[in-house]
Amino acid sequence: MVLERMRSWWFRYWILPRDRRKYKAMSVAETFSTIYRTKGWGNGGVFCSGPGSWGPVADQYCAFVIDFIAKHHISSVVDLGCGDFVIGKRIAEATGVRYTGIDVVPELIEHHLANSTDPCIAFRCANIVSDPLPEADLYLIRQVLQHLSNDEVGQVLRNLSNCSKALISEHVPIHPESINLDKPHGPDIRRFGGSGLYIDKPPFSIAVESMWEWPLEDDSLLRTCLVDQAALKQSGVADRQPAQQA
Repeated sequence: MVLERMRSWWFRYWILPRDRRKYKAMSVAETFSTIYRTKGWGNGGVFCSGPGSWGPVADQYCAFVIDFIAKHHISSVVDLGCGDFVIGKRIAEATGVRYTGIDVVPELIEHHLANSTDPCIAFRCANIVSDPLPEADLYLIRQVLQHLSNDEVGQVLRNLSNCSKALISEHVPIHPESINLDKPHGPDIRRFGGSGLYIDKPPFSIAVESMWEWPLEDDSLLRTCLVDQAALKQSGVADRQPAQQA
């Protein structure tokens, strides 16, 4: 127990601040290209988005989204931050929707384009923070915003104008020490600092419908919320000022 606490303290107060300073000096594209190139989220293939791509939580998330697509008669999906495409592929093949995977890492998108033959599946290299996004019935944003700063999250939310619905999933603590503690973009998430990203809380304050939750570790869960265009416009998120970064 004591050794585990010492490791947690060492990571939180020594390793994590050093990593955040490193990635803060990079652009968003440079940051995530570096993460994939250095296997920062694991070595599960040519490109690996981490353990969230497999296991019970991935199975349950895919089942939930597949059911949601069927119930809401969704015909087109844009996956913002598609990463290794393990989750997206399962959803696209099970539903037959027109699927577009978006990611900021050029090499990753080139890999997917070279290995995909399904005419209903497309990929595009784009920065979801600042680049125009394609139209779709549904946007999927799974464990992506948690890697961005609050200012960048606000810009992404402002950039969701080309779809009517978005399912946003985040890895959050069950008992957070704080809400929406700011951080630079990078491989880590707010949970490592005892916080979590909640777009229904300040500084975003967007009305959401809580749709699905699944336990991860003993002290955290994957939380998925539904956001629509009316809620985004009503929130005035584009006018919000970023909080001071940790």
